[in-house]
Amino acid sequence: MIAAAYQRGPDHWTARILVTAAVLVVFALIVLAARRAWKRRVAAHAGLLPLPLPSGTVTDGVPESNGLYVGTTQAGQWQARVYAGDLANRAAATLHTGPEGVLIERDGAEPIFLPAAAITGARLDAGLANKVVGGAGLLVITWDQHGYGLDTGFRADHRIDNATHLRAIENVILEKTA
Repeated sequence: MIAAAYQRGPDHWTARILVTAAVLVVFALIVLAARRAWKRRVAAHAGLLPLPLPSGTVTDGVPESNGLYVGTTQAGQWQARVYAGDLANRAAATLHTGPEGVLIERDGAEPIFLPAAAITGARLDAGLANKVVGGAGLLVITWDQHGYGLDTGFRADHRIDNATHLRAIENVILEKTA
């Protein structure tokens, strides 16, 4: 047994150091590539700012709803989150819908105002911005900002509120086209 320990081959510590260094270099390159991709995405969405500000208040066509602001994505791409300003940040929110448009007042963040002229559609959906709920639990509002098509998601505390706001938004769109 003792003799077998002395017969073991030489320890290749230099090979171990080189493999460890190679793994660290590959890891650093991956981190740098991810950082560049993140900066490129933020720069691509910089043209969305500034967001429109509400002039006065939104006259509630339906009662306001409390819930969760899910986020904003590129229109038709439910996982392509938009990182301009604080549009990517989830927050507890209150949704107001009226003839002027839609106002989402978020806790700890600037409110988001979607003017009636910018709203192009609305629907109930199961997911947006990496948030998936059962059935059609999200109200998704499609709107246009400086030529960018965007989808903004809101999950009401009570699902029936989503349908109520959807009908009100559809009325806003119909009035706009009439």
